[in-house]
Amino acid sequence: MAVSQHIRFLKEYVSEPNIVGSVAPSSQYLAAALCKPYQSYRGKCRVLEVGAGTGPITRYLGNILGPEDELDVCEIQPEFIKTLREDVLTHPDFAEAVEAKRVNLLSCPVQEIEGIDKYDFVISGLPLTAFALRDVHDVFTVFRRCLKPEGILSYFEYVGFRAMSSTFAVGRRRKRVRHVSAYLNRKIRSFQIDSTTVIRNVMPARARYFKFNGTSEE
Repeated sequence: MAVSQHIRFLKEYVSEPNIVGSVAPSSQYLAAALCKPYQSYRGKCRVLEVGAGTGPITRYLGNILGPEDELDVCEIQPEFIKTLREDVLTHPDFAEAVEAKRVNLLSCPVQEIEGIDKYDFVISGLPLTAFALRDVHDVFTVFRRCLKPEGILSYFEYVGFRAMSSTFAVGRRRKRVRHVSAYLNRKIRSFQIDSTTVIRNVMPARARYFKFNGTSEE
């Protein structure tokens, strides 16, 4: 990724740390881990990426997008939307899919994504631990509603970040992080089917894979 895009990402983090949630984009290794369930799938499918940022995961998806697959990319930050529209989705990897209208850029909050049983895969780069508990709940509600019965959600969190934040945060932030962490732990126990630890990232991260069909939350 170009240095200018790293600078752009850092600039957005400084201005909106509760939305961006990271000082650097995801590495190609984390992108590969998040896309692993989709990449191993055979057959036509529809993919939703949320929290695309400057597009490291989007770029990886451009390399592996099937000839009939459809991709919706959701991002809310105006500067990132501009980067996605002008720099990422104009890459030759996307040319045929964009021309065929199989790739769409959704410039809206995740909560406004419409559809039921619409996607085979949802790949999330959202900084869930930076959100209020109500927002995290709403996001997972959308994920579950949008995924097909056998669909898979991929998302990530930084290794040890929730525990560290719960320990060192103070006041309302500590309370928020602890509530969000407890909520995520319940989701992990109920729906996680696998996980992958990625060391080669600015902060080591764990990609988690959820399947909601046939399971009930504790």
